[in-house]
Amino acid sequence: MKNETLLFRIKFGLRIKELRIEKKIEQAALASYLNKDKQFINRYENEGANPRADIVQEIAKALKLERIDELYDFKTVAQADINKIYNKLK
Repeated sequence: MKNETLLFRIKFGLRIKELRIEKKIEQAALASYLNKDKQFINRYENEGANPRADIVQEIAKALKLERIDELYDFKTVAQADINKIYNKLK
């Protein structure tokens, strides 16, 4: 896997986590909304799981985002968190 792809997936997962925490939504609650288990959300947030378009749309709805592109606003994602996951997966 290319580094850019892996970094995107890591940032995406961390952004989900950031928004979920900001909105006070537990992993289990988000997973339930998506008809998935908690591990499904955990894989996105901590393992850089590959986001499918339909899941991205459902996550945006579950987080009550006004625009789907809010999920791709990575400027608030901490570089230390990105590095931690990247080094674990590399």
